[in-house]
Formats: sequence, C-alpha cells, structure tokens
Amino acid sequence: MKNYLIAGGAGFIGCNLAERLINNGDHVTIIDDLSTGTLNNLRKISSNIEFIEKDICDIYDLNGFDAIYHLACIANPSDYTRKPLETLSSGSFGTDNLLKIAKRSGAKFYYFSSSEIYGHHEPKDGSISESSESKIKILHSRSPYYISKMFSEEYVKAYSKKNNIEYLIIRPFNIYGNNMDSKSQYGRVITNFIKWSVNNEPVCINGNGNQIRSFCHVNDLIDALITLDKLSQFKNNVINIGNPQPIKIIDLAKLILHITNSSSKIVFKDEIEYEPAFRNPDISLIKDWIGWNPQIMLNAGLEDLINQNKNGD
Repeated sequence: MKNYLIAGGAGFIGCNLAERLINNGDHVTIIDDLSTGTLNNLRKISSNIEFIEKDICDIYDLNGFDAIYHLACIANPSDYTRKPLETLSSGSFGTDNLLKIAKRSGAKFYYFSSSEIYGHHEPKDGSISESSESKIKILHSRSPYYISKMFSEEYVKAYSKKNNIEYLIIRPFNIYGNNMDSKSQYGRVITNFIKWSVNNEPVCINGNGNQIRSFCHVNDLIDALITLDKLSQFKNNVINIGNPQPIKIIDLAKLILHITNSSSKIVFKDEIEYEPAFRNPDISLIKDWIGWNPQIMLNAGLEDLINQNKNGD
C-alpha cells in the first residue's frame, strides 16, 4: 500500500484519481480549501480518505508520502480573472510548499500544468507536441492562469533538480467525464452544451465555432497516471495527455444535439478575447513511453455523460 497526497483532490480530476487509488488499496490524503472543489465529489470515498481543508499556501508540516499530485489551482476563467493574486499564489507559494513536502518525504512529484501554456500556437502538422513553442499574451485577464502554470513548470524542474526529486509535469488537454462541474476548466464547454441541449435551451457558441479542440475522458487520464506511477525507472519529463481526435466546437455542439435529440438551436455570440483557436495534442511521447492510448472515444464518452445528466447522477 502506498501513501498519496492529492492537492486539489476535491476537484474534478482529483476526486476521480482519489477514487481509483482507494479502489487499488492505497491510502489517500486530500488537501483542498474547497474554493472550487466540493465535498460532494468525495461522497463515495469520504470514509476512506484523510481530508484536510486548507489552502496549499498555508501548509508546512505534512510528511510521509510516496507520491504527491499537485492539482490545486483556480482553473475556471470566470474565477481566475476575478482572483489573479490567488491564482498566481497557488502556482508559486503553493507549489513551493508541496515540493518541500516531497523533499521531506522522498516522494515522487506530479505537477498538473495545462495545455494553456502553449498559448496561440497553431502547428502546421495538426498537433501540439511537448517541444512546441509557446505563443502567449501577457497582462490581460487570462494571463495569470497560464503564467502561474508556466512558472510552476520551471520551478518544479529547478527545485527537483537541486533536491533530487523525481517529477513529472503533465499537460492535460480538455479532460471530461464523471463529477465534472459546469464551471470546470476541463471540458466545461461539454457540460454547458449538454445542460442546454437536455433542457432544449439555445446552445451558445462564442465566435464562429471553428475553434479546434480535443477531449479526453477522465478514465483514460487516470489509466495513464496509474501506469506512469508503476514505473520502476521514473523519467523527469514533461508530457501531454489527451485524445488526439480533433473536433470543431460547432461540430461538438451538433453531436451533442444529435445524441440528446434536442430541439435546441445554435446561437453564435461574441468571441472570447484571447481564446486559443487550436488545442490538439501530439501524444507520441506517452505512447512510446508506456504504450498508452485513449480507449474512450468522444461519442461513447458523451453518451455516458449525457445519461448521467438525465439520471441526475
């Protein structure tokens, strides 16, 4: 049995990871200030975890973990545009605190970055690799989020090198699935489209709908994380995790309308300032490394999520 710490474990990805680890017989401690996560996400495993309600910027005395997953962040644009200081703090002071715990514990360190750090990069070959250049704009409402992520990536690498910590920086691409809140950064467009479609309300698209995205089911992401953690020889690296099946936002809306048999109409609204036009990952690195490939295709994942929505799960 291993001892895991999940920072931000009451959020969407964190609660799914915690449940899988618990089911595998491991011990899980979750630290979360519940600013975006909820205790409801942990209802199935609440009796099997140790829960600490606290901001990661205010933790100093934890110890004794085999691995630490740093998922704590303010990820929804409507939240981090209102709370830039808190967003930047979690990616600086919070990351430093968690790395100190990793140093004391001799633990592996997993930092969850974001595909947002690629900015407005639009590759000619149709996918974004870990070595793709980043094209970002700073000093605007969205920049605190990806500046925080970029800083944390560099800090994790530098701190880990100095202190001999095994680390992995993960860049997820639009994760969706069970326990996904409509405010979540990961795949939030999916939850909005489903909600509107099921209620036969107008499905609102910002811009022309030609933005390209790819969506990875959370179960596939967790499969990758569990496999990575089993490696005996850990490689300090940066890695994309996502489903390299691109889809335009307009086509996503049409697909959800079809699955829900909805009478909703698509309505176009003003585009969101600085919204990236392209997000599709190159996953060659993780495929070569552990043989991972996403197994849940978008249609099947959406049908499952829509059924849960209708059943109130």
